[in-house]
Amino acid sequence: MSKLSIVIASAAITVLLTACSSSASDQPDAGSVAAAPTGSSSVSASPDPSPTLSAAPSADSSAEPSLEPGTPPQEASPEAVPPAVEAPVLEPPVVEATPTAPEAPAVVIATDPVWDAVRATVRQGSSFTITGTGYQPGQQVVILMGISQSDGMVMDEQRAITDAAGNYSFTISVAPDLAPRTYAVLTYVDDGVNGGPQFEASKRFALIDVVAA
Repeated sequence: MSKLSIVIASAAITVLLTACSSSASDQPDAGSVAAAPTGSSSVSASPDPSPTLSAAPSADSSAEPSLEPGTPPQEASPEAVPPAVEAPVLEPPVVEATPTAPEAPAVVIATDPVWDAVRATVRQGSSFTITGTGYQPGQQVVILMGISQSDGMVMDEQRAITDAAGNYSFTISVAPDLAPRTYAVLTYVDDGVNGGPQFEASKRFALIDVVAA
């Protein structure tokens, strides 16, 4: 090898050594560089400059879940109560009173032993009362009514009992369809004989003129 070649080679070695020394001094100290955290994942800086908000911890874990964001809470409206409806007061219907014909006064007659001594006028459908006195207490008085001066009877045989004073009264109803004419009422005491002077002496009479209603 020539001398020129040795000089060139030495100069090149010197340049290489100088470059290595410079690059070694530019490297940062290994102790001054913090070791990168060793984890399964690394946190990288977010390119978004806006800050991130962390959720505040719940004060009560048992509290009801909150409504969805953006939905204002709604207050429960009270139930609508329908107004009370009062039942209409129904007044009873006015019923007009039907005028009735005045009743005829009751006819009271006392039978007499004389045939035509007692006489009264009554209307069809009305009534009259016969009375008798002078009997023994508790006697039975038989009462018959038929067509005057005949044997035709228009009423079944009736009986009345005298009171302690020997008096009695009996009411006879005149049928609405009884033919207008003169009728006779016969009374006598039933002493079980139905004959003789006592039987004939106990007979009493009254004439009844029935007229149309």
